[in-house]
This record gives sequence, structure tokens and C-alpha cells, in this order.
Amino acid sequence: MAEKLKKLVATLEFVRTEEHVFIPSYWHGQPPKNRKEVARSFVAKTVYNLSLTRELIDRLKTSPVLRKICGRERASQIPHESSFSRAFAEFTQSGLGQIVHEALIKEHLGERVVGHISRDSTTINAREKPQKKNKTQGKKEKRKRGRPKKGEKR
Repeated sequence: MAEKLKKLVATLEFVRTEEHVFIPSYWHGQPPKNRKEVARSFVAKTVYNLSLTRELIDRLKTSPVLRKICGRERASQIPHESSFSRAFAEFTQSGLGQIVHEALIKEHLGERVVGHISRDSTTINAREKPQKKNKTQGKKEKRKRGRPKKGEKR
């Protein structure tokens, strides 16, 4: 298996997104089908760092291993782009990512406190030019320009 597929399988095994997908019992119109498989595809889109849903669909159509991991046997079973977009918007609105993250923390960390050091590496705005010196320190008396006249002392 390729590295990305291994990473996807490990992530899906660790995260178990499909356990947290809510499928309502009452739905207007056609019922939401295969939300658990779409949730697996949602994780695959993140792991593969795909920005467009169209890219995910193309990847699912060309890769039979990825398609099976996401719960589809044949390329004809892949939902339309609008179904994916609608489901992804629903996941985002319901806060699926937050729910899964919270469940992971409760399951693996419990009440344990994780200590780490955070260092701020943001830039500090500083002065680029040196400060002007005080003029009162070296105040010189004004004198005429040019050479002094014969017998004149300066």
C-alpha cells in the first residue's frame, strides 16, 4: 500500500468518524444514504489534502483501494458531487470534527493534563532607524562663516 493509504487507514481506525455521524430518523425528501461512507470520504479528503470535492471524486473513481476503504465497491456507487457537498456542509454545521476530537480526547487522555511548552515566535515591531541624539549636549556657539578678519579672534 502507498504511504497515503496507510496514513488514511491508520487515521480512520484511530478516529472512527462513522460512530459519531448522526442520521435523523425523519427526513424530508430522499433519505440521506451512506452518511457513514461519506464521513470516511470526508476524512480521506483531509488526509489527501484535497481542496475540491471534485478532486476527491476523481481520486475515488481511479483508485479501487481508496474506494473500498471509503466503503464503495464499484465506481458507479460513488455519489454525485452535490451529495458530497451537501453531506460535507451538514458535517460542518453539526460540528462533526469537534465531536470526534472531543471523543478522542476523552477516550485516550481522560482527565490527564498534557503539559507542554509553547513559545511565541511572532515578530516584535522594533525601530529600524537609530534614535536622534539630544542637541543640548554639544551646543556650539554660532559664528560667522568663512575666514576670520585680520586681528579677529575666535
